[in-house]
Amino acid sequence: MASNHDVTSNHDVQEVLNTLTNSIAGSESFTAAIAQHTAQAAAAAAAVGTPLEDTAHFNEQQQQKDQEDLERIAEQHRQQIEQGVQQQHHHTDVHAAVSEAEQHQQVLQQLAAAEASTLATVAITPSPAAPVSPHVKPAPGTEEWHKLRRDNHKEVERRRRETINEGITELTKVVPNCDKNKGSILRQAAKYIQTLQEANEKMTADANTVDSIRFELKKHVLEKEVAEATYQSLHLQHEFLKNELQELRQKMEELQKEHETDDSEHQSKKQRTE
Repeated sequence: MASNHDVTSNHDVQEVLNTLTNSIAGSESFTAAIAQHTAQAAAAAAAVGTPLEDTAHFNEQQQQKDQEDLERIAEQHRQQIEQGVQQQHHHTDVHAAVSEAEQHQQVLQQLAAAEASTLATVAITPSPAAPVSPHVKPAPGTEEWHKLRRDNHKEVERRRRETINEGITELTKVVPNCDKNKGSILRQAAKYIQTLQEANEKMTADANTVDSIRFELKKHVLEKEVAEATYQSLHLQHEFLKNELQELRQKMEELQKEHETDDSEHQSKKQRTE
């Protein structure tokens, strides 16, 4: 019975070793596949002029991390196997190690699929186009030089015509009753401007006349005020002189009466003496 148990334990240990060997071999093949894919991506990037240093660095870090995980798990499995050999009665621990090794192999397969998908989705952008050298000006006297001058002259003439057409269009918006003919539009615009100038001159003359009339009116108003003030002063003087004359007349009448009285008394005395 013990012999059968030992044979079963040895068989389980052998399965664990085989699983670890397959895991390590799969990890090495996965690492080689990643390295090959990275080399192909770098070659394609070099062909289009796009650097992939960041992608290669990421792949290298990922490989190192996976290698460290594999070594750590393999070391744990070796320790568990040694403990299983020393303690064969722990049959359940051996089966747990086998199950963990199988799970690790599945994880490695998932990592390989994810890494392959990541490398496949790396965008390789084309290299920028080389800068175009500036246009060299042709030598004077050549056919290209004459052609360039003609083109420049045509461009200047085109801009001049556009400016004239824009001005005529603006005139049609301002001048009333314009025709579609450009010459007629210009003649009507000249007449309209002349009419506006004449109207402006007339309005200026009328404004000057109104200003002159306003000035004369103010002048007459001031003269009237001065005349009224003078009349008021003369009227006061007349009243004053009139009052004085009245007083003088009264005094003269009184003096005359007194003189007549004195004369009558003198005559009466003279008659008495005679």
